[in-house]
Amino acid sequence: MRRLHFRIMIGVLLFYAFYPLTWFLFRRPSEALKRSVPQSVNGTTVWDGDTFTLRSIQSETIMQDQSGEMKERLKEPVPQENTPSPNRDEENLPAVLQKDMKNDAAAQTTDMQTTVEEEREDPKMGDGEKVVLHDIMHDNQNEKEISTSSGDNVDGILKILTLDGSMEKTNCPEQNRSKTENRKEMLQASDADTSKSPDECWDDYIVTTGPGLAQEVFCPQWSFPAASYYTTVEPTVPFEVMWRVWEDVDADSESVLTPITIKTASLDFTVMSYNILAQDLLELNQHLYAHCPLEVLQWSYRCNLLLKEIEKWAPDILCLQEVQENHYHEHLHPVLSQRGYICVYQRRTGTKTDGCAVCYQSSRFAEAAVSKLEFFRPETGLLDRHNVGVVLLLRPLVTTEAEVKEAGPPLCVANTHLLFNPRRGDVKLAQLAIMLAEIDAVIKSCKARGEHCNVVFCGDFNSIPHLPLYQFITTGELSYQRMPTWMVSGQEDLSYKPSYHRLFAPLWPSCLGISDTCQYTTDINKTRSQNSGTRGYSHEFMLQLRFCPVACVRPENLVLIPGVTDIKPDTSEDAQSYEKRFRDCLKHQVDLESVYKHVLPGSGFPEVTTLHSEGGTTVDYIFYSPKRPLTKKQRAYKTSGGKGLKLVGSLSLLSEDLLWSLNGLPNHIFPSDHLSLVARFQLELDDA
Repeated sequence: MRRLHFRIMIGVLLFYAFYPLTWFLFRRPSEALKRSVPQSVNGTTVWDGDTFTLRSIQSETIMQDQSGEMKERLKEPVPQENTPSPNRDEENLPAVLQKDMKNDAAAQTTDMQTTVEEEREDPKMGDGEKVVLHDIMHDNQNEKEISTSSGDNVDGILKILTLDGSMEKTNCPEQNRSKTENRKEMLQASDADTSKSPDECWDDYIVTTGPGLAQEVFCPQWSFPAASYYTTVEPTVPFEVMWRVWEDVDADSESVLTPITIKTASLDFTVMSYNILAQDLLELNQHLYAHCPLEVLQWSYRCNLLLKEIEKWAPDILCLQEVQENHYHEHLHPVLSQRGYICVYQRRTGTKTDGCAVCYQSSRFAEAAVSKLEFFRPETGLLDRHNVGVVLLLRPLVTTEAEVKEAGPPLCVANTHLLFNPRRGDVKLAQLAIMLAEIDAVIKSCKARGEHCNVVFCGDFNSIPHLPLYQFITTGELSYQRMPTWMVSGQEDLSYKPSYHRLFAPLWPSCLGISDTCQYTTDINKTRSQNSGTRGYSHEFMLQLRFCPVACVRPENLVLIPGVTDIKPDTSEDAQSYEKRFRDCLKHQVDLESVYKHVLPGSGFPEVTTLHSEGGTTVDYIFYSPKRPLTKKQRAYKTSGGKGLKLVGSLSLLSEDLLWSLNGLPNHIFPSDHLSLVARFQLELDDA
């Protein structure tokens, strides 16, 4: 055993003694590896892409184990021409070396193993760039040799002693690209060398160190894309979503028949009509607002939003409906008075706590007359509902040389809230007739003084656009005979019912004092006695009430006096004459037009002014007397330009879908179940 160890030691010493000599005598430099002298770039000596070529001469040593069987010869295939595979060569080199080690360990269990790791930095390489080569050498193992390019550009010979089959690689993309090019070049050179000695088996393994041994390679950091697929948006100034926008009237839409006149003085004013939803009515109909958060239903919250909205649009004339009396006196009127408004309020009759209010800027208008109307007329048997209206006659104010004076034609402003009941179209027409009769009386009073009176008629009419009541206002005529009462407003479709009430002439009794042309029958119907005393009405007016149905009903406790209380009036003649006078077609003499067209431009969806849990529709309107083009007769007599109001612009309305996207009405933006209507008009001061 000792002799065996002694022989092994002598063999190792001889190997280390003769290996350098053998390598020096039998080395054959490759012509392909000869390069020129390195060039100088930016003051740094660089290589032009030289690489080390590791050639392994694999001997045909036969490994024999204890049983004497022959082992397989380990042989690495030579890469084919024009199809080099550097990656495959690098993968096969460690595998071959590992197989040699395993076979040696099985054959000789007493072999001595020596592992030496050598790291050497080439002085021409960049900072941190190294070549690390490892190998494991055993007895009777394949001889290794390393050939480098000849010339003065080689400092020394790198000794490969022990290699575990792995080689350090750099992860630089530029180096990898250079490796591929160098491998192709060196494989072609190695194929040329192996063709000279066909009796030997050469395996070329290429180890590269980048573009050059002395070139400093910069590997930029990888830039990964952002986590989001969308581009980074620079922060911008927060913007406010304007749910309602101001729309100016297109000048091209005006009629071509309107004469071109010299520019005259004019007054622009803004009108707002708003049903603000009385808190008492909200609490009585909570099922209509089940979709709303509780905080938006509180009056304190809604009142703040309401006052802010009024302040934002700053109307010169403000018409409000469903104004609760205590809220008007405690909250609304004090604030509006501080903002320069003068208000007229009329509460509903009966047990209702809300009413209508008309407010105007004292710096823009002066009040000439006011009429507070109550629609509850129990003597008629028809008007038994507690709705009201307000009619004002205002005169524009103009400031000239620090002096404020009245100028221009007067303006009649009317505000009302008609009955809601969809089935009582007859009552709605009678209430509307009272309003139109009062407006007509105001216009006549102005005409008697030689003045033209313009009209703005606002309110909640509880009627759908383009249906009979709406048509009656805008066209001035309505044929109502045998018309179903529910069809007047169109709020509900009751056509499925087998029977329903219909309209017949006359719509209201003669005691109402209003004709079928929506005018007072006599000029003294509304004339109040200026004399002192208990009489509130004239004798002529009281005579017209003698044939009313209420007057024909005998009181229960009336004392029977022969010749006095026992006489029943004969109403047949007067009733028949009145029925003959009252035609089956209603008319009125007030020229009115709606500010809104009731269809959203572009989309074609219907506009909505009110919305609750049962749906949304349009019931609120601003009607005005427009400036009409001259007729042929007026042009023949060379009459001046048409008189009336010119619509300048209006606040746009919204669709039902958009309002539901805001969680319906009321919400955190709009404080009522109605939207405000805002319009701007131009009044020529020379039209008086």
